[in-house]
Amino acid sequence: MSMPKLTKDIMVTDVLYCTEEDSLTFAHNMLRDKHIRHLPVVSSQSGDYIGLITQKVVLKQAFLAMGSGKEGASLMPDVKVKDVMVNDVETVQPQLPLVNAGNYFVDSKHGCLPVVVNGKLEGIITSADFVKLAVTLLNDLE
Repeated sequence: MSMPKLTKDIMVTDVLYCTEEDSLTFAHNMLRDKHIRHLPVVSSQSGDYIGLITQKVVLKQAFLAMGSGKEGASLMPDVKVKDVMVNDVETVQPQLPLVNAGNYFVDSKHGCLPVVVNGKLEGIITSADFVKLAVTLLNDLE
């Protein structure tokens, strides 16, 4: 294995995503069914990256629904992704050195970095990708 040095070397490019017009139930089902924790949001009009839905967002909405006396699952179809998505997420370019991305994860405690080029989602890199890289490199040492 050649030593990965840039974000593009380990980013996932076949990224699942939703649009701002999708229901939170749709996003929740995708997170659950695909066993992922971060779901980028792209504009239904332009296709540009505009935000992120995370497990934390879904859990918060479920707790809010339970506090209102309604079951979380029955309330979430009424909630649109655009109303609860996180839209101030740091993004990176594919050429970002991996050491910079790694430092971001260590310093910020965030779990993902969407990779965006000219407004379009090109990939995603997660803290789990760094764990996989570490395991691969450690196995190569043996």
